[in-house]
Amino acid sequence: MKLEFILGLAGFALTQPAVADWKPSPAEMAMLPPYCAARFDESSEAFKSWRSSMGQDFIHVHHYCAGLNFVNRARGMGSTDKGRQGTLEAALRNFDYMLEHTHPDFSLRPEILMNRGIALSMMNRTGEAIGDLLKSIEADPNQPRAYLTLADMYDRQKNRAKALETVTEGLRHNPDTKSLQRRYTELGGKLPYPEPVGPAPDATQAGKPGETSPSDTRSTPPDGSAAGTPAASAEPETPPKIGSPSNPYCRFCPD
Repeated sequence: MKLEFILGLAGFALTQPAVADWKPSPAEMAMLPPYCAARFDESSEAFKSWRSSMGQDFIHVHHYCAGLNFVNRARGMGSTDKGRQGTLEAALRNFDYMLEHTHPDFSLRPEILMNRGIALSMMNRTGEAIGDLLKSIEADPNQPRAYLTLADMYDRQKNRAKALETVTEGLRHNPDTKSLQRRYTELGGKLPYPEPVGPAPDATQAGKPGETSPSDTRSTPPDGSAAGTPAASAEPETPPKIGSPSNPYCRFCPD
């Protein structure tokens, strides 16, 4: 499997002009979730641990890592940078791949929808961005960044009431999130803060290791990548709980 994956990366690099080299620098890798480094070292204990936690869909997760890395790069580019649009398009292709090739109950699916919505908002594709963010919130309401991005778009549309409504709902599900509290006040929300909703079961569950992917369990290289694989984590990790607002590997969580 490892040889097949590396050869796939090399072949892809020869046939596809890369928008930007996928291979993250050490600094970029440090900004990605820890399972990204683990994904590229199939002999490591970290790889085995994450695969056990996420299930069969973990085989595709390098596409999500690629998408996150492209979004991070785009954030560092100016709005007039000629490479920014192509970098965001590369991110979208990798997010699309994940949504097409993983199970509907894959634990990262709400987060993938959120980050695709964020990428679309950065491209000023507002309608599509709002659609993804709403789907993300419906799948997992415990994602503060989704509410904040959605509220910011409503605010830019001069729909301040809708923005406040969005942040209010976000606070009901994430009552201790400081960024939501600040935005609530900025939008004219009155104290006390909204009453929290009652506890609810987890919205998503990790795929079962024995299951197969909806389309294909074989890994493919990230769209927009170049040959080469990043270094894996030096130490095996015990994966944190996936899908919670306190998730330590969530790159875009505000708190």
